[in-house]
Amino acid sequence: MTPFDYLSVLISIVLGLGLTELLSNVHRLVQARDRVTFHGLPLLWSGIIFVMLVQWWWAAFGLHRQLEWNFFFFLLILLIPVLMYLSAASVLPTIEPEKEYDLRAYYFSIHHWFFWIVAATSVMECLRAVLYDDLQAALLNAAAVMLLGSLALVRHPFYHALASVLLAGLLAAFIVLETLRIA
Repeated sequence: MTPFDYLSVLISIVLGLGLTELLSNVHRLVQARDRVTFHGLPLLWSGIIFVMLVQWWWAAFGLHRQLEWNFFFFLLILLIPVLMYLSAASVLPTIEPEKEYDLRAYYFSIHHWFFWIVAATSVMECLRAVLYDDLQAALLNAAAVMLLGSLALVRHPFYHALASVLLAGLLAAFIVLETLRIA
């Protein structure tokens, strides 16, 4: 067993927990649909976070080329899925029995912290890209950090819709340019 094989187990568990949390919340929303006022932004961000989790798990295979591991590098790598888990856990409300939910109100009540968490994910990914001398990935993540930070600060619904679509496109570009094929 290589160090990557050993360390990738914990990374996979954290990513799997994020997927479980996200998919469970989507399932609970569907079950409680008669008590939920739906809104596009949290649903769009649920999709974006889902793709981010799956893409990162897919791209993490490239870490097998890392020959030497140390605790601090592993901590940096592990922090990315941890932040993704927190994003997945907070993008949708936790559904409780007999309670009414307005996804628009929820989204704008958590947008500040949610987007700082997602931005921190991109900051860590940018740092990882710099350590790997991947300028393209670093620049794409730096652009994402700027947009995500602005979403944390601005509350205007139109701006959120526009920037969210731009970020979805940026994620698609990142996948095509960086991780379309497993390395």
